[in-house]
Amino acid sequence: MDTVCVNLNRELATKARPVLNHYGIDIETALNVYLLQVISDAKPLSPQREKAEYVRPEFQFGCLKGILNIDDDFSDVLADFKEYM
Repeated sequence: MDTVCVNLNRELATKARPVLNHYGIDIETALNVYLLQVISDAKPLSPQREKAEYVRPEFQFGCLKGILNIDDDFSDVLADFKEYM
């Protein structure tokens, strides 16, 4: 891997670092991802990229298995609200 010295805007780097850390990546990784995107687009850089239209992903039954857990006693409190139903 090559080592490249890059001068970054300090304020921009300071603001970007916590956002990147939230996703578990550092600035070096983010720059590598960006360069991969430049290569895959095969277009010259432009100040404003075309905004992709947001497409809501299709969810399938069971897609949250192992991610979302509901306690066994979840519905026990419904008896407390029976008079309101």
